[in-house]
Amino acid sequence: KHSHRNFHSEKKVWIGGIGEEVSYKELHEHMKPAGAKWVEVFHGNGKGTGVACFATQEEATAAIAASNGSVCGSGTLQVDVWEKKPKEAA
Repeated sequence: KHSHRNFHSEKKVWIGGIGEEVSYKELHEHMKPAGAKWVEVFHGNGKGTGVACFATQEEATAAIAASNGSVCGSGTLQVDVWEKKPKEAA
């Protein structure tokens, strides 16, 4: 099964401002021109956010510049570097 976890963090971008009606397919179509290989839209706590994954770090960096502030569905996307959240101590 594909997952954004299969991609290194430097090859991923964080996406915010995703409208509730936007599916991962629509987001992928939106991010495909920038070279996105895999896209996920998060639900629950991460509602309105998602991730796009790229083949190279350069493509991911270029996608931030190309896609930040673009409109997808009813929302204006915020696209930024992917930051790993620290694992909570059990």
